[in-house]
Amino acid sequence: MHPVLLEEAGLESTLDWYIPTVERQLGLSLHYEKSGTPFNVESGAGVQVYRIAQEALNNVSRHAGVQEAWVRLMYKPDVLVLEVEDHGKGISAQKDERGIGLVAMRERAELIDGNIEYLQSNGRGTLVRMIAPREKVEAHAG
Repeated sequence: MHPVLLEEAGLESTLDWYIPTVERQLGLSLHYEKSGTPFNVESGAGVQVYRIAQEALNNVSRHAGVQEAWVRLMYKPDVLVLEVEDHGKGISAQKDERGIGLVAMRERAELIDGNIEYLQSNGRGTLVRMIAPREKVEAHAG
């Protein structure tokens, strides 16, 4: 059910591969930014983060009404942050459609003791921000 690439190459390499792939598949223009000092993300946690990115980008494609989005993977000293931002319609316009995808993303974040926020981006659009504690997602050698 999850990409073999995640186990073999890790979260960052999987996203490096996935972003251009999904750009072609969904016809999106994605700006992918990584920041901070990378640490190894345990593959089980990586699956959750990857699936959140996947769902968020599917939502951009299906609901935002725009073809451009920003994906940010941020390694902070004590947390891992994933953001997917678009400047489309925004979630508030679709409050009645708070679908299974948003619930699933929240549940995935909770599996790694993280949380997820659905924010408005600059007064329009959507910013999905997942924050997970480093000690919960980091792969420990040994």
